[in-house]
Amino acid sequence: MISIDESFFETPAGQTIAGAHKYLSAAKELRFSETWKSRPTLLQAPTIHLLAHGIELLLKYHLLADGKSPDDVRRSFGHDLVKLWNDEANRLLRPFILDQAVDAWDEAKFSGKWPGNDFSDDPRSSLLGALDHIGYLHGSDSGYALRYIVTPNTWAPRPAFLIDVFGYAAERCTMNPRLLIEK
Repeated sequence: MISIDESFFETPAGQTIAGAHKYLSAAKELRFSETWKSRPTLLQAPTIHLLAHGIELLLKYHLLADGKSPDDVRRSFGHDLVKLWNDEANRLLRPFILDQAVDAWDEAKFSGKWPGNDFSDDPRSSLLGALDHIGYLHGSDSGYALRYIVTPNTWAPRPAFLIDVFGYAAERCTMNPRLLIEK
């Protein structure tokens, strides 16, 4: 169990949750930028890369907070988002994220911020499918497509949805590092 005091953000767990918040915030800045509006193809891969890395850090935070060492986490999980998501250390994070998916979906539906979406899908299922696919793009099975070469016409999940969901969770965990960690 982690100790949360004035030096918390100097620990591996503290650095990891702070990094998750930074990467997800940077992805949000790019996604909602003026450049995205005029030339989205310029920013799509970098935005999704930042998003995937931020999600990875968020999911690793709970493992580190659960007492695993950074080396053990790196060796056991690498960049596998689905394996990280399913780890027992993220048992409190998963329902929090899935509930936030519903909230983000409803907010987008009523605000009109995702034009062209008919909102007929289930938000939780959509989130899990998007996590699986971004995990593929972020991992070794795709040759780390988001870091190196993205094959033309590669499908990617909706970044605004994932940013809204995972960005919110990272922000909340940064503000309250004990959130979603058993006492």
